[in-house]
Amino acid sequence: LIVLLLVSPSLSRPANTLYRHNLTSTLETAIRGSTQYSDTLDNILGRLDARMLDFEQGQVGWDVFLLEYKVDAPISTVIDPASLDGYRSMFKHLWEIKRIEYALNECWRTLMTKTRLLKRGSGAFS
Repeated sequence: LIVLLLVSPSLSRPANTLYRHNLTSTLETAIRGSTQYSDTLDNILGRLDARMLDFEQGQVGWDVFLLEYKVDAPISTVIDPASLDGYRSMFKHLWEIKRIEYALNECWRTLMTKTRLLKRGSGAFS
């Protein structure tokens, strides 16, 4: 949740205005804020990386963001490059679902705020 809250403003911008190093920095900040175990923090940060896919005109950061998972020996004997391709494909699909969830939550929050304001306003006229 913290990762999404920190990264989402950047991801709503046009893809051609985003830079990988900024996303990586934001991702690292979010992970540091959400992980309380310092001994595993370096391991997590060493394995996760923000990546940007090739983009076309009109796409936003949500469309081109990819969370890359880096593996080395001995894990690389089990998780081969084909498995990582499957991971990327699955991540992309789940990321699109997360984007929809985020948009729906924003709509709900806006609707509830306006409903409260409307109730207050109509109560003043009663």
